[in-house]
Amino acid sequence: MDNKDILLLKTLYEEKNITHTAKRLFLSQPALTDRLKRLEAEFGCTLFLRQPRGIQFTSEGELLYRFFLKTEASYLKIRDTLSDAKIHPAGTLSIACSNVFAKYHMPRILTQFRQTYPRIEIHMKSGFSHDRYRDFLERKYHVCIVRGGHNWNEEKRLLWQDPLCAFSRDPLNMDLLPSYPYIHYITDPILQDLLDDWWFTHYKKPPFTIIETDAMDTCLKMVQEGLGFTLLSRSSGQDTPQVHPTVLTTVEGQPLMRETWMYYRKNYHLLASVRAFVEFMKEKY
Repeated sequence: MDNKDILLLKTLYEEKNITHTAKRLFLSQPALTDRLKRLEAEFGCTLFLRQPRGIQFTSEGELLYRFFLKTEASYLKIRDTLSDAKIHPAGTLSIACSNVFAKYHMPRILTQFRQTYPRIEIHMKSGFSHDRYRDFLERKYHVCIVRGGHNWNEEKRLLWQDPLCAFSRDPLNMDLLPSYPYIHYITDPILQDLLDDWWFTHYKKPPFTIIETDAMDTCLKMVQEGLGFTLLSRSSGQDTPQVHPTVLTTVEGQPLMRETWMYYRKNYHLLASVRAFVEFMKEKY
């Protein structure tokens, strides 16, 4: 049984005549008769009574005809639903995101995305980049937006580059940085390694650490009060205009940059919600 059988049965039910049905379907009468016999053999019962002036459906034939109508209606409904889903994607989208990008970028991004795709339900969790990336590797999220490069062998896209800075209330003499009080923001290991490499490339002495905190806002408040300096990405100081950023540079004199990447899987296009978000982000970045 296939779509051709459904069309044959519908046409035969309307015409109640093999000759007229064959003409409408552009079939020979022997070919049509053979298909009707194969249908009866498939279902193991008599579906039609051949009469001198036409065809009469048996009670089993009537049941099969009604079933075919329901089958066709279900097919058309799911076809329309799937077609509509291409135009108006729906479903669930889960995003793992770094704290800084979540704070300064995602509110605008998600507002615009929801306006474009109101039928997609969004779930997002922010945190340290290494934690969220680990969650992504464990398949807890569809998309991962985190800081720092990772050895990911599927799909990824560079979204943002942010220079790393020394923040202080007053301008710093960078040559004397090891002698200033340092407020250490406990960050993710990848960033800490980057900062450590930069520090010991430029200075022989370790930082003069007086305070450690795992809260960025607390760290910047301490800097704002003049208790010391800290090392963060420039965008982290947007809400604290009273602090002064000095961009860190490499030995070649280039700004030391912190990258933000979007990671996702090769089969992202199979989920309409994920495909919509990835394409949306490609347009934005």
